[in-house]
Amino acid sequence: MLVCGRVAAQTATCTGGLGDPIVDITFGSGTGFGSPLGPGITNMQYIADACPNDGYYTIVHSTTGCFGGTWLNVLSDHTGNLNGYFMLINASYQPSDFYVQTISGLCAGTTYQFAAWILNMAAVTGQILPNITFTIQNTNGTVLQTYNTGDIPALTTVTWVQYGFYFNTPPGVDTVVLRMTNNATGGIGNDLALDDITFRAAGPTIQPGVLGYASDTITLCQNDIRTLGFDATVENCYPTVVYQWQRSLDSGATWADIPGANSPTYNRPSSAPGYYEYRLTVAQAGNIGLAFCKVASAPIIVNVIANPSPAVTIAASTDSSCAGMPVSFTAMPDSGGPAPTYQWMVDGANVGSGGPTYTSSTLSSSDVVSCTMTSDAACVLNPVVVSNSLSITVTAIPATGVSIGSSANGICQDSMVVFTARPSNGGAAPVYQWTVDGVGAGGDSAVFSDAQLNNGDVISCLMQSSLTCATPDTAQSIAMVVYPLPVIELTPDTVIAGGQSLQLEPLVGGTISSYQWNPATWLDGPGLPDPIATPQGTITYRLTVKTTNGCIASAAEEVGVYYPLLMPGAFTPNGDGRNDVFRVPPTDPVVVDRLAVYDRLGVCVYSAAGAGVGWDGRFNGRAQPAGVYVWELVYENPLTRKTESQKGTVVLVR
Repeated sequence: MLVCGRVAAQTATCTGGLGDPIVDITFGSGTGFGSPLGPGITNMQYIADACPNDGYYTIVHSTTGCFGGTWLNVLSDHTGNLNGYFMLINASYQPSDFYVQTISGLCAGTTYQFAAWILNMAAVTGQILPNITFTIQNTNGTVLQTYNTGDIPALTTVTWVQYGFYFNTPPGVDTVVLRMTNNATGGIGNDLALDDITFRAAGPTIQPGVLGYASDTITLCQNDIRTLGFDATVENCYPTVVYQWQRSLDSGATWADIPGANSPTYNRPSSAPGYYEYRLTVAQAGNIGLAFCKVASAPIIVNVIANPSPAVTIAASTDSSCAGMPVSFTAMPDSGGPAPTYQWMVDGANVGSGGPTYTSSTLSSSDVVSCTMTSDAACVLNPVVVSNSLSITVTAIPATGVSIGSSANGICQDSMVVFTARPSNGGAAPVYQWTVDGVGAGGDSAVFSDAQLNNGDVISCLMQSSLTCATPDTAQSIAMVVYPLPVIELTPDTVIAGGQSLQLEPLVGGTISSYQWNPATWLDGPGLPDPIATPQGTITYRLTVKTTNGCIASAAEEVGVYYPLLMPGAFTPNGDGRNDVFRVPPTDPVVVDRLAVYDRLGVCVYSAAGAGVGWDGRFNGRAQPAGVYVWELVYENPLTRKTESQKGTVVLVR
C-alpha cells in the first residue's frame, strides 16, 4: 500500500509545480542483496542478511519471517517492483544520524522539494516507534530547513508513506547536505525501510490546456490537419518568468525543447501518426536552460492515429467436402476495428448473419463464397472492403450397400457357420465390422466364421466403402436357428465278475431318432437304448445318439471283468518287449496297494504301489541274477472293495 502526502507546505514560496528529479536515490534493483552505501553515508554497519540486527542495515528487495513475525513481510519496494531494492534498517540503541549524503548540482536561490518513502517495519503494536528528523544544511553546517515526521505509527500492514518538505537554496549555494536523524532509541522496535529519496525544483503551479477541448488528452486522425492551440496559466512566482514548451516521443522518458515555443501559448502543427506528449517548463530568467532549476506542467497528450487500410481474408475449414456436410468459412480482418460487421455472399447473393463466420451444408463445387467487411476502426476512411473468393470441391455421396449370406442355418450347436459379405460399390478396400446380437465380433474381413452360436443369435455386418464420401451401410441381419445337442449321461465305469451280465442304462436328453453302441461285441442289441452286455474281458463301450434334427453326441463307459487274480510264474527282462516286467496282468481291474519282491536271502529288491507298477529285474539299478524270487501283493478286490493279499514265487529267467 502507498500513502502519498505528509509533504510539509510552505506559504512563503510557490511550490505548486515540480521539476524533473534532480536526485532520485532508488537503491537500484536486482535478485540478490544490493551493494553497501558509499563511505560516510551511514553510521550503521552493512550486512547481507534480510533480517539485520540492531545497529545494522541491508539493501534488499524483500524480507520475510523476521524476529518471530514481529516484522512485516515486505515483498517489493514501494513501487511494487519485486526486484526493486530498498534500505532496511534495524536502528541502533542510541539516537543517531543514520543517513547523511551531500547533494550537488542545485541552483542557487531556488525552492526545492525533498521527499522520501518510509515504512515502519512493526507487524505488531506496542513497539518503539521510529521518529525521523530530516535536515538540509549547507556545506558549512548552516541549517536551511528541517522537518520532523513525529512518531511513525505501526500500521501492522505494509504501508509506505512519503514524507517531505520544501527548502530554499540561498544565493551562491548549489550544494547541500541531507541528514536523516533517528530520534528514537533502539531495542524492540524503531525499525524502518527507506526508499526513493528525491530532490525536485519547486515553483509556480502550471495549468496547461488545449483550446476548444475539455481534456488534456487529444486523439486525432492522420488526415486531420488542424492546428491545436496550447495555452497555460502560470502562477505568479518569479520576478521574471521564462517559458519553454517541450515535446516527448517516448512517453515522457526524455524531453526536447521546441524551438521558438517560448510563451504561455503554443500552436501545435499537424504531424505524422504517433504518440506525443507536450509540457510547458518555466523558470526564473537565466535558469530556463538549467534542467534542475525549472518546473514543468503535467503533460498534454496528443495521439495521432494513422488512417487504416482495412482488408479481410476468408479461409475455409476444408478444401473439399462431401455433399451435405457442413463447411465453415472464417473471416480474418485487418484493421477491422473493435466490432467490424460482415456480409457473407454465395455467388454474389447475401447469406448468413453479420458475424465473422459462415457455415453451409448445401454448397456445390460451382459455388463461390466471399464476404464484405465494414470496419469500425478509428480514423478509417474507406470502411467497406471485399474479401477474396473461395470455392471448394464438393463430391456426391456414392450409392453403396452390403448383403450377407451364411453357409448354413438350422444347425446343431457345435457347428461352424461361415458368413460372407457381398459389397456393392465397396471400393478397393472396404472395411467390415461384424456383430453378433449387436456386439462386435470377428476382424476386418468379408468373411466371418463362428462355431459358438446360440439359437436366436442375430448376425449382421456394417461396411464402410473406401469410395470418397461413402457412408456406412448395414446389411440385413440373419437370425440363426440353432438346435441343441443331445445330452448323454452314462453310469460310472463298473466291474463285474467273469461270466456275469450287465444292462447298460444311459440317461439321454433330447428327441432321439437312433442309438448305436460300439463295439457290438458281447451286446444283445447294439441299436438298443439299453442293451445287455456279457463281456468276457474288460471293454469300453461308446454310445452315439442322433436327434430328429440330426444333432449327434456320444459318450463312453468302461466295463471291467474280474477273474480271480493269477500272477505270472516267470518273466524275462531281456528288453525284447515281451514279458519284460513282473506285474499284475493289465486286464485285471485291481488297484495295487503294494507289490514287493524278495530275493532268496529275504532282501526286498522291489516295492511299489499304483496302477501299472512292475519289477524289471533290477535292484538299485543293477540286474539281479536269474532264480526264484518271492513276491507279495496287497490289492483292492474290485468286486468286494476289500483289501486282499497274495504271496507266491516268480522265476527270473535270463
